[in-house]
Amino acid sequence: RESLEKLFAAYEARLVADAADRARAFHRLYLRLRIDDQLRFYQARRTEYASAHRQAVILRTALLLGAAAAGVITQSTNGTARAAWAVAGALLAALAAAVTAFETLVGFPQLEKIYGDAARNLEEAKVDWEDVDPERVPVEEVERVEDVFRSERGQWGQLVVKSAAPAPPAPPVAPKDPSAAN
Repeated sequence: RESLEKLFAAYEARLVADAADRARAFHRLYLRLRIDDQLRFYQARRTEYASAHRQAVILRTALLLGAAAAGVITQSTNGTARAAWAVAGALLAALAAAVTAFETLVGFPQLEKIYGDAARNLEEAKVDWEDVDPERVPVEEVERVEDVFRSERGQWGQLVVKSAAPAPPAPPVAPKDPSAAN
């Protein structure tokens, strides 16, 4: 009887140790494969869209400066050269407008903000995750991390709704003329 109790106690201790090992493994893997991986993705996208915005601003500015320079040169030339510089200035201004339209259409600053907000929120959740006891399954902390991901997806929905054109108003309905029915 006593050896059976010792055997059962050893078995229980092993089960507890196995559960703690699984909890530590989950903690480590969730941090590496879910939190860190997604954080790297958010940071890379934020950097990408910030860089795209900066490039669009620089290109637009250069095109507008070129258009302005062509306008100044147009004033000091005559004949065919004057027409060529005027056309060049107009083309440069049109290209600047196209760059501005593309930047507005894609929404580089808004995308940078979405990914930046998600990265900041996930960094905060990561700090809390690292403080959790790795020998237990932190259900509340998993929910917090997953809430960050749900929040990021929710921001996409707001961006889509914001960028959608408003529906045209419904045409007015003419009141029925009771005398027309006869």
